[in-house]
Amino acid sequence: MGREKTLLQRLAAMEDSGRGRYESSATEDLDALMDSVRDHLGRLLNARHGMSEAMPDYGLPAMTDLTIGSGDYVQRVQEAVRVAIEKYEPRLRRVHVTRVDDEDSAHRLVFRVDAVLMSQTGEHRVCYETQVASSGRFDVSE
Repeated sequence: MGREKTLLQRLAAMEDSGRGRYESSATEDLDALMDSVRDHLGRLLNARHGMSEAMPDYGLPAMTDLTIGSGDYVQRVQEAVRVAIEKYEPRLRRVHVTRVDDEDSAHRLVFRVDAVLMSQTGEHRVCYETQVASSGRFDVSE
């Protein structure tokens, strides 16, 4: 109950309502859970290593760090996204990150995240799409 919201979302709801405790629902809202995961993925993928003293490897390495050395830049970003999600988003399991190839792929970097969302009612297959803007910011959508 209430797993569809993060701790900070529940605390904000308590403060907004003026009540002293969080009222959890008896049923799980799968859409709210998916939205909560999407929001967390946005925060996670836009954080960079070293931004949090408590978790120095939270987020992704700096994009410049991923371009240094030999190898494929796209593959390195793809792997970094997968590792970050597996480590810091426990509601997702069996995470697969693939590059989306389309007519604009030469001008933009888009990844598809396929995973299994763990909920009170069972396992649900989910898909999120991340687009990297020219600024390096990740936009996450369902």
